[in-house]
Amino acid sequence: MGKIGISPWKKLVPRNIPFLTMEPVYPTRVMRVRAVEPPAIVHSIDLRPNLIPGDRLSNPHGLTGLVLTVAHATKAVEVRVRAVGGIGFGARRARVNGEDATFDEHGAVLKLNKGDNLVVFDVTRDWYHDWWFTTVWDAGRGMRDELKFVNPLGEGETVWVTAGPFKSRDDEGFQAVWNAKSVNELRPSRHLLRTVALEHTASDHVFARVVLAQEIDGGRQTVRVENLDAICQPNEEVAVIYPPRQGDVELLIDFGRELVGFWEFEVDAPAGTVLDFYGFEAIHPTDDGGFEIQHTWGLNNVMRYVTREGWQRYTSIVRRGFRYLTLTVRFPKNEKRPIRIKTLRCLLNTYPYTERGDFMCDDWKLNEIWRMCRYTLRLCSEDTFVDCPAYEQTFWVGDARNEALIAYATYGGYELARRCWLLAGQSLWRSPLVESQVPSGWQDILTAWALLWVWACEEYYRYTGDKEFLREVYPLVAQQMRNIAEKFIRPDGLFEIEAWNMLDWAPMDTPRKGVVTHQNAMLVEAYRRAATMALWLGNGENAKEFEALAQKVEDAINEHLWDEQKQAFIDAIHADGRRSQVFSVQTQTMVYLCDAVTDERRPIIRRYLYDKPEGFVWFGSPFALFFLLEAYAKDGEFQRILDIVRREWGAMIDYGATTAWETLTPRTRSHCHAWSAAPAYFLSTYVLGVRPKGVVQDAGRGAPILEYFIAPKPCDLKWAKGRFPTPSGTSGEKGSADPREVEVRWERGENRFTLWFALPENAKAEIVLPPFVPETASISVQLAKGEASAPKFEVGHWRVHVSSGARGKLEARW
Repeated sequence: MGKIGISPWKKLVPRNIPFLTMEPVYPTRVMRVRAVEPPAIVHSIDLRPNLIPGDRLSNPHGLTGLVLTVAHATKAVEVRVRAVGGIGFGARRARVNGEDATFDEHGAVLKLNKGDNLVVFDVTRDWYHDWWFTTVWDAGRGMRDELKFVNPLGEGETVWVTAGPFKSRDDEGFQAVWNAKSVNELRPSRHLLRTVALEHTASDHVFARVVLAQEIDGGRQTVRVENLDAICQPNEEVAVIYPPRQGDVELLIDFGRELVGFWEFEVDAPAGTVLDFYGFEAIHPTDDGGFEIQHTWGLNNVMRYVTREGWQRYTSIVRRGFRYLTLTVRFPKNEKRPIRIKTLRCLLNTYPYTERGDFMCDDWKLNEIWRMCRYTLRLCSEDTFVDCPAYEQTFWVGDARNEALIAYATYGGYELARRCWLLAGQSLWRSPLVESQVPSGWQDILTAWALLWVWACEEYYRYTGDKEFLREVYPLVAQQMRNIAEKFIRPDGLFEIEAWNMLDWAPMDTPRKGVVTHQNAMLVEAYRRAATMALWLGNGENAKEFEALAQKVEDAINEHLWDEQKQAFIDAIHADGRRSQVFSVQTQTMVYLCDAVTDERRPIIRRYLYDKPEGFVWFGSPFALFFLLEAYAKDGEFQRILDIVRREWGAMIDYGATTAWETLTPRTRSHCHAWSAAPAYFLSTYVLGVRPKGVVQDAGRGAPILEYFIAPKPCDLKWAKGRFPTPSGTSGEKGSADPREVEVRWERGENRFTLWFALPENAKAEIVLPPFVPETASISVQLAKGEASAPKFEVGHWRVHVSSGARGKLEARW
C-alpha cells in the first residue's frame, strides 16, 4: 500500500468491533462414499491482463476479444467443451478450423480432425467482473493421451493466445482472426495476438475437477473405509480411508446446518496426497428417491491441500459458507497406505452476538421460522452486516437496512449497525450517493440502497437515542440529499439518475437510465427522514429545506408517473421519454408505504397490495416482501402478515432449510440471505408487540431513557412470550441483576387478556392492549416494581403508561 508511516496509517487506532467467534462445529453424518474420476483436461486462464490491460479495479467491464489454441488430435474425434465460472461461454460462439461449432445446454461441441485444429472462442461480453476463462474438455476416457495442445504462435510458455481487445466484432482484425482456417492464415494478424503468460494461468481448477467428476463403474466399485463415523465425533477416534483400485475417493459430508467459517482438519497421510474440499449449500430430492447437488456455479468454494508425510493439522485462511462438504482424496500413484482422519470441523466465524432477544408462541412453525431467521442473521454478521455467508460476503447497504431491524429485535445488534451506517457514509468521498457495497474496488451506486441508508440512520437513532452518532452521520446524510437535489432532480421535479436501479429479483422495469418510480417514492421518504434528523438536532432551516424537496418530488410523482387508464403508477420513464408498460405491485407498495400518493389515489393503489391485478408483477424475493409487510403493518393488517410468513417462510421450514433463502424458491442461488429474515423482526415487533415509540428523554445522569410501545397483535394466536433487546449495556446500580431487555408475555382467553412485562432501567413504556379488548372491560394493574398511570381508553385501545424499570401484570376481563 505504501511506505511505512504514510498517511493515514500513522498510528494504531482502537478496534471498534469485537473479535469474531471461532466456535468448533462437527459434521452430523457422512452421506456417501464413492470412487470418482475427475475430468482429464482442464485449462484456466486470466484474460484481464491481455484484454483489459492496465485495469486493477473491480468495476465491471465489457470487452470484445478472442481466445485461441491449437488442439492436436491423434484421430478424428468429437469433443465437448464446457466453460466453468468466470466469463464462461456468454457469447456462445466458437470455431474449429474456420467452421462454427454447435452449442447445447452443456457447452460447445467441437468436431476435431486428425492432426492440428485451430480452435477459436469468442469471449465477447457486454458487462462482467470475473475474467477467468476455464474450459473442461471431454471426449471419453483415455483422451489425455489422444489430445494435445499447442500455442498457435509456436511459443512454449502456455498453449493459449488472445486476440484483441477490439472495438467491435466488425473490426477488421477481429474478422481476420475469427475467419482463419489454420495457423498459417493467422500470420497477417500476428500483431493482434498475444500469448497468455504463465503467471496468468492456474495450475489446476479444483472446482471443475470436483464438480464434474464421474462416478466409476456406476458406483459398483467399493471403497474400503473404516470407522467413518469418527469424522463426526470430537474425540481421539480416527476414520481410515484406503486407496481405491481406480480413481479417487469422494466423501459427501453433511454438517446439519448452514455454517460460515474456517475448515480445520487433522490427518495422518502419505506425502503428496491431495485433499480437495468443496463446500455447497443445498441438495434437492429427485424422483427416483435420490438427490442432486445444487452446485455453486460462479463461486469456486473450494480448497486444495497437499500433504506432507505423517500427522498434520491445518486451518484454512479463507472463511467459507456451506452446509455440505465433499472431500476428495487423491492418493499418489501406486500408493498403498491409507489416510487417517482424526478431526474435520468448521470454526464458526461470526459477529459475537449473545441471544438477548427471544420469541415463542403457540404456533410451533412460527417459532421455528423466528429461530431460522435469527440464525440467518448471525451467519450474515461479520465486522459488518453482509448479504450472505457463501457468495459475496459483502456489506450491501440496502440489505443491511432490513438486517439491522432484524438484528435490533433478535440480538440487539446496535453496535454493529452503528459501525455500518458510518462506514457507508464514508463512500461519499468518491460518489454523489452512498455506494451499494462498501468498502469496495467496485464503484457502484444502487439507488434504492443509498436511500435506504438514510432510512436506516434515522431508524438507528430512533432505536438508540445515540446523539453522538446523529451529530456524526447527519452531515453525510445532508450531503447526499443535497447532491440529489442539485444533480439529479429534473426541472419537472422527478428524480433521474444513471445507476443500478433494481429493487427486487423480479421482472420490474427499472432501466439503468431514466426515471424509476419506486425510488422516487423512496426519495420522498428519505427527505422526510432527513428533515426529522435535522429537527432532532435543532436545525429547523434544514428540516424545512428537506420537507420542501419531499413535497416537490411527491407532486412530480403524481403528475407524471400515474397512468389514468390503468389507474396505477408505471414502473418507469425511459431515458428516451418512453413510458413503461410494466406495472408492478412493488412500485404501488413503495408509493403507498412512503405516502407519496394523493388522498384520492391512495385507496386505489392500496387495493393492489391485497388483490394483485392481472398482469402486474409480483414479488420475487423476501427482501422486497419486507416492504409489503411494512405496508400491511401500517394498515393494521397483522393477520395477513402472519399468513404470508406461514406460507412463504413456512415453505422453507417444510423443505428442511436451516436458514432463509435469497428468493422464494428452493432453487434460489443463496440459501442463506439475511435480507430474507423479515419474520424475526415482524414477530417480535408486532406479535410480541415491542417497538420504540421514538421519544427520547434525558435521564439526568447522562444516559437516555427510551420509551417503547408494548402493543401485542395476537391475530389467531393464544399466547406469546419473548424479549426485545434495548441498546444500552448493563443498567441499574453496580452489581444489579436488572434486565437489559424488554420482557413481555401475554395470553388470551375467553373474555380475558393478560399481559406480563418487565422493563430495564433505561426504558419506560406505553402499553396498548389489542382492539378486541372492549371499552367496557375491567382493567387491573398489578406492579411488583415501578409506577403506572391509570388505565385509559383512547382511540379504540386501552392504554397504560409505566415507568422505567417497571415490572408487573395487566389483566383485562369483560
